[in-house]
Amino acid sequence: MEILFCLISCLLLFTNHNDLHCSAVATQKLEYPYPFMTFDAEKAAARTYDYIVIGGGTAGCPLAATLSQHYSVLLVERGDSPYGNPDTADNKGVFKASEDPNELPYVMQGFVSEEGVRSVRGRVLGGGSAINAGFYSRASSEFIREMEWDEKLVNESYEWVEKLMAFKPDKLFRWNSAVKDALLESGVLPYNGYTLDHLEGTKFSASTFDNEGRRHTAADLLQYANPDNIVVLLNATATRVLFDSSSGILKANGVELISSIDNLLYQVFINYL
Repeated sequence: MEILFCLISCLLLFTNHNDLHCSAVATQKLEYPYPFMTFDAEKAAARTYDYIVIGGGTAGCPLAATLSQHYSVLLVERGDSPYGNPDTADNKGVFKASEDPNELPYVMQGFVSEEGVRSVRGRVLGGGSAINAGFYSRASSEFIREMEWDEKLVNESYEWVEKLMAFKPDKLFRWNSAVKDALLESGVLPYNGYTLDHLEGTKFSASTFDNEGRRHTAADLLQYANPDNIVVLLNATATRVLFDSSSGILKANGVELISSIDNLLYQVFINYL
């Protein structure tokens, strides 16, 4: 139930959205803060890498940043930069995902799940974290134990993410307080106040929007990357995994991708470690 409260609260926090940004010119002033970001698929494909990560979302960005500390990495993202885009930059555009995703093809893509539920997925560096409502909470300790993960390492990883992406709200808005009071009156107890932990009861948690309303996405985690070991290729879609069987053992040895900049196919290969 605390998740329900936090999700509702996070959505209600942004109900004052009368002045939504226009999307028509959203891609004209994009920013590219990392020197290793590129559109040049030909140049990116001219070398080999220790690892190729497909998809620059909430898993791909931190994975690529971590691998780059010791290995060469190519991160392939079919979308563009979230930086400087008014539809992803702050909380004024948070309800764009609930509107027609076809109006924002450079940010998101609509789809229907196997259960028949209509939803959207990110089509931008940062993935879903660039279009969602910004709620942040840790997983339950029970889940971590069931997965047999190293709890110490998990907690260190949380802190690694939270340093750049999770912010304590400096106040509860009127609607947040109303939902909190309703849950407490209906018996969703205890009241845990502010906490990042997954607990029974009611709480409020962190947001990936800071207290100035700026959104922070998984792309921010690329700040941790070794700039000498990583290339982030934007506007490129992987079309297939390439395999090699010359050694008698079938191994993946690269990917084929198509660049939306020049509509050409490129092949990128990995080093065998």
